[in-house]
Amino acid sequence: MKPHRREHLAGNVIIWIAHVSQSQDSLTFLEPCLDDRDRERAARFRFSEDRARFVLGRGLLRKCLGHYLQQTPETIELATTDRGRPFFPQDETVQFSISHTHDLVAIALTTGARVGIDLEFMQPPLDLPELAKRIFSEEDLQTFQALPGHEAPAAFFRAWTRKEAYLKARGEGITEGLRQISVSMGPEKTSFVKDTRDESAAATWRLLALPVPAGYMGSLACDNVDKQLECCFVHFNKSEIVANSVSRFS
Repeated sequence: MKPHRREHLAGNVIIWIAHVSQSQDSLTFLEPCLDDRDRERAARFRFSEDRARFVLGRGLLRKCLGHYLQQTPETIELATTDRGRPFFPQDETVQFSISHTHDLVAIALTTGARVGIDLEFMQPPLDLPELAKRIFSEEDLQTFQALPGHEAPAAFFRAWTRKEAYLKARGEGITEGLRQISVSMGPEKTSFVKDTRDESAAATWRLLALPVPAGYMGSLACDNVDKQLECCFVHFNKSEIVANSVSRFS
């Protein structure tokens, strides 16, 4: 990938997405990027696929931060909030979010704005209508229950990823505020957001659909409406990260 300076983050949200199954051979080169705390956590995973997702997520995050902040990934120090979310204590204008599900890991990075990203593998829960009652606002639930049955799974995951991306960007847990937030469930690229706890949310926040593979749903939330989004799938060539394709949208 061509070098980018930090200034590129001022007007953009950068999104890197990688396939876990296509990155197995590169995990050994990403592991040295992890700190001792992350290595200890990685070692505790019972299943190899869970460990691979974690190593890829944290390693990719450090590579992304190093690439745009022009630092060696191994020297980047991260701290953790009391909710377990990592952040960059040297400069808290640098904002990022991580998500992983099934075979995908995603990183969103920017400066001067809050950002949250969420990916979900669309394997419907056993009791989708019952789960919808627990996480949807009354407005969302009425919309959801009026949908034809074949549209319900995709609509559910659109709403779920949009809500979770928004809550992650705000630094809140997913159990907080889910039923106070209403979002669009349709396939449009940009969703509205209504938050009964924050009347300014509708004007401040953007929720955008991500170009993810079939079988997945992905959303990004950002509180700067002027940011451009630059999304690319990445793969590894020895120790280099290569962009397979780049999509820019606003």
